[in-house]
Amino acid sequence: MQKFRLVTSLIFLCCSSLSWSQNEIHVRDVFEITWEGATIDHPYMVSSAQDAHFSVVFNGVDGEAKGKEIGVNGFWDGGAIWKVRFSPPCAGTWRYQSISPDPSLDDRKGSLTAIPWTEKEKSENRTRRGFIQVAAHGDRPGRFFVHEDGAPFLWIGDTWWNWTKRGIHLESFQKLVDDRSRKGFTVGQLFFAGRGWGRSSSLLDKTYFHPDTQHIREVETMIRYANSQGMTIWIHTWWGGKTINETIGQDVIERWWRYVVRRLSSYNVIWVLAGEYNLYNYGGFDIRFWNDLGRMIDQEDPYDRIISAHPTPPGWGGGEDAPQWSTAEVLHQEDWLDYNQCQVGHSKWRNEMIPGIVKNSYESQPAKPIVVTEPWYEFVRGNPSAEDIRFGAWSAMLSGAAGHTYGGGHVWKAHVPESPADQDSWPMEMDFKINTLDYPGAQSMSFLAKFFSSIEWWKLKPHPEYVLDNPSKYCSAIPGEEYLIFLRWGGSVKIDLTPYDSNFVFQWIDLTHQEMVKNGKMTGGRILECKPPEDYPGTLQYKDWILHIRKE
Repeated sequence: MQKFRLVTSLIFLCCSSLSWSQNEIHVRDVFEITWEGATIDHPYMVSSAQDAHFSVVFNGVDGEAKGKEIGVNGFWDGGAIWKVRFSPPCAGTWRYQSISPDPSLDDRKGSLTAIPWTEKEKSENRTRRGFIQVAAHGDRPGRFFVHEDGAPFLWIGDTWWNWTKRGIHLESFQKLVDDRSRKGFTVGQLFFAGRGWGRSSSLLDKTYFHPDTQHIREVETMIRYANSQGMTIWIHTWWGGKTINETIGQDVIERWWRYVVRRLSSYNVIWVLAGEYNLYNYGGFDIRFWNDLGRMIDQEDPYDRIISAHPTPPGWGGGEDAPQWSTAEVLHQEDWLDYNQCQVGHSKWRNEMIPGIVKNSYESQPAKPIVVTEPWYEFVRGNPSAEDIRFGAWSAMLSGAAGHTYGGGHVWKAHVPESPADQDSWPMEMDFKINTLDYPGAQSMSFLAKFFSSIEWWKLKPHPEYVLDNPSKYCSAIPGEEYLIFLRWGGSVKIDLTPYDSNFVFQWIDLTHQEMVKNGKMTGGRILECKPPEDYPGTLQYKDWILHIRKE
């Protein structure tokens, strides 16, 4: 079903009297049309109204595209300029025609040809594999993400909350993206703020009637760059707050969301209702408002991409009235919610909650992926320690998570020399001489990302019961084939391989130094006791270890 309101169907007739403009792009590239319309009052309000002022229907006429029809709503981009963006989902010729009550925007025709990426080109940039979806088939349907071409997508996120702040140089953002892409990060979590953490990061004015289209275009340049480097952008447009039902209001929130979807839906992005949507008892709204908003976004988006919400945890400031460790506790059964998110907040005891929360969400039915999208941040070097960062990430992954998010250093508040952040109650490294991109925890996340990318992680299921005589019961496995065990404090561990009379190979991986230390062979058909290469008292400082066992 088409998710636009101005038109419901349009049939194109191929005849010699029509003059089609020719354009060629790759599948899932962004095709942008810019037209000048008549001058109207309040164009943002018209552009983001429930009934679109300007829409374009794209019809596939040959190749894989043949028979497909996608309707896309246009948007106002300042002055008398109107745009529409289209991302062809498959190869072939697409013809388009516009519909609008404005004669200068109505009945405009053209065509484009979408060509496929080669496998080599896809391997160079994962966003060329298409938008992110929940796996519907395979070994664990509903448990992890895939690209449109079916390739598994490992979510390794980084929190970029305040990077819509004015004054940031594009070069600073490119440095961030280049670093994170090299490290194996795949998601940047961006607050595309209607009302940001201050006026400098807000994309709407104080009245909420006027978007800053010039600055929005600058932020879109950042999104395009991140996509070009293989990173998907996580978009939310509001942060929860006290009585936002009165200070912002339903109409303002919905209007901005419609506008954002129309501007950004052709990029490789993911939708999130709001940051800490349940803060202060859902911001004064009824929970039905947030469910209706999720359905509205789902209806507005022509590409049916994944949607979720970012929650506030119990015991957190403003989280007491509607507490939830993950959206699985409240929203799991909602049809618009494609995956669950968890925020534990920032402290050691909260970090310890991660594996239990992931386990509970993983066991909820129907199956939906779970990701911790805000763990304890590595605010300054050693706070938390790299071991704490690793515990959160590895325990989440081996408890069934579809990925994990990191935050810390200069990044989460966009503390850059040309636009420094203020010091508040949260610890933060203020000195620009220190490269916080290379904090030990960030390097540990990079090692995790690259390790998981080297195995078929999406096939592994949580099996904590396979870990015997060790308190660190974090294990994912394909019984009889492969076992991945995280030993937080090292120590010996027993593994029951009695049913599998096969030969196996093993690796001991030192997570403290991010290296493989020992490998070898073992024989199944029995309970095996395994000991790491270094342990107390021979080594006084404990290390965390990965034991990786595979059938030979």
